Amino acid sequence: MSVGERVKRYAVMVAGIFCISFGVALLTKSDVGTSAISVIPYTLSLLVGSLTYGTWVALFNMLLAVLQIVLLRRDTNFFDIVQQLVLAALFGSVVDLSMFILTHYNPHVYLLRLATLCASVVVLAFGAYLTLISHVGVMAGDGFARAVATVTHKDFGKVRAASDSSMAAVSVVMNLLAFHSLVTVREGTVVSAVCTGLVVGLFYKHCRKFEYALLPGNRSAEEELEALEALEEPLEVDDDSVAASSETATTREG
Repeated sequence: MSVGERVKRYAVMVAGIFCISFGVALLTKSDVGTSAISVIPYTLSLLVGSLTYGTWVALFNMLLAVLQIVLLRRDTNFFDIVQQLVLAALFGSVVDLSMFILTHYNPHVYLLRLATLCASVVVLAFGAYLTLISHVGVMAGDGFARAVATVTHKDFGKVRAASDSSMAAVSVVMNLLAFHSLVTVREGTVVSAVCTGLVVGLFYKHCRKFEYALLPGNRSAEEELEALEALEEPLEVDDDSVAASSETATTREG
C-alpha cells in the first residue's frame, strides 16, 4: 500500500470516528439513553464530574485496548494496540467537542427526542461504515470483542453482541445503585444496539459506488474484471430493429 493510499484510508477512518463521536453525543443529548460502548463512561461522568464525558470515553476505550494484551498475550499485535489507544484518545476528544457543539440542544418534547435518536443511529452507523471500509484498523470496542472471540473460539458477531449487552447490564446496576432509577440506560440504548448494525449493513450494501469512488483499492479483482468486461462489451442491436430501419429508409428513397 502506497503512502498516499494509507493517508487516504486513515483520513476515512478519522472521518468515521468524528461521525461516531457526534452520533454518540447526539444520542446522549436525546435524553433517552446512550450507546452501549459509551454508557459506562457516561454513567461515570455523572458520578465523577471532575472528568468530562469524553475523558471517560477515552479512558474506557483505552482500558479495552489494554485488556486485549491480557487476553492475547504472545499473539498481541502491539501496533494495533497502540493505534487503538490513539483512536481512543481521538474518540474521547471529539465526543467532548460534539457535546460542546450541542450545548444548547436540549429536546424536551418526546417526539423530538425520538427523532434525535433516529438521527443519531444514522450518524453512528455511517461513522462505523467509514471505519469498516477504511481497512486500516479497528476501534477498541471491536478490538476487544475480536480478542475475546479469538480466545474463546466464538463467532465475532455473537461476542460483540454479548459485550454490548454486558456493558449495558453493568450500567443498569450502576444506575440502580447510584441513582435508584435508569438514567443513562433507557430505550435509546436498546434501539441503538439493535438498529445501528442493521443500518451499517444497509450502507455497506447500497453505497458500493461511493466506497469505490472514495477508495478504489477496495474493489476486488473479480469486480474490476466485471467492470472492464461491461465497458468492453459491444452494444447489442436487435436484428428486427435493423431490418425495420432499413425498410423505412428504402421506402423513403423510393
